[in-house]
Amino acid sequence: MASPIASTGLKAQQHRTKATLGLGAARDFASRPESVSEVRAFTRDALAGLDVAVDDVVLCVTELATNAVRHSSPHEGTFHLDILADRDKLRVECHDSGSRKPTLLTPSDADEGGRGLLLVQALTSRWGVGATAAGKCVWFEIDSDPSGLQGGRRAGPTGS
Repeated sequence: MASPIASTGLKAQQHRTKATLGLGAARDFASRPESVSEVRAFTRDALAGLDVAVDDVVLCVTELATNAVRHSSPHEGTFHLDILADRDKLRVECHDSGSRKPTLLTPSDADEGGRGLLLVQALTSRWGVGATAAGKCVWFEIDSDPSGLQGGRRAGPTGS
């Protein structure tokens, strides 16, 4: 499985260098349901002053964090969130200890869940998942170029 950084076309060192030119925020969270509200607050604080659709980003981060809490290995106890922004894009990475790759579902109207990644796909330019030594990284990017918008929402293919 390709690394999430490799799928952007940037080598890890280039990616880190670009990120340092803009915003970089990272934090570990306990793998428990109460952490999801902490993730939302952390994300809002990290994005303060940036020209991004903060509510959309917070919704997408909430979905990634919720999946990390639900599907990571319970013995690990934490997940890690990285928020990186430069003049070209915003990238969010959620690292957890789970090995199960998340997939897009097609829930019925009666289903109570299963829409999280559909929301991430609809609100971002691209998203994907990659294996790491400790589990996996689920990520999304939002391009700063408004030409990536389609009908008021960002459109883009899923990545891997």
